[in-house]
Amino acid sequence: MKNKQFQIIIKTFNLRVLKLYTHFLKKVFHGLDIGFSIFYLPCAKKRITLLKSPHVDKTAREQFEVKYYKLCLVLKSISRFSILKWVLLNKPSVLMVKIKIK
Repeated sequence: MKNKQFQIIIKTFNLRVLKLYTHFLKKVFHGLDIGFSIFYLPCAKKRITLLKSPHVDKTAREQFEVKYYKLCLVLKSISRFSILKWVLLNKPSVLMVKIKIK
């Protein structure tokens, strides 16, 4: 378990929460002497178009856009998986987390 790397992908639509949680993770991992690296992934945009009037006017449309911000966190050396579980259980509800073991 000591030689395995953990890749954590965090996804959210709120950039401020992502930056705050990243700052929290940096402090925790520095305190526990866990080697890590952070990569910001490209922002994904999703556009939704709604018709204002469903009957006659097809040209009357309104567009909305949702941006998803992603972050990849690679943990290089971790001795106990329970520390990782504790840190990720105390995350904000706006964040979505995916863990991969390499």
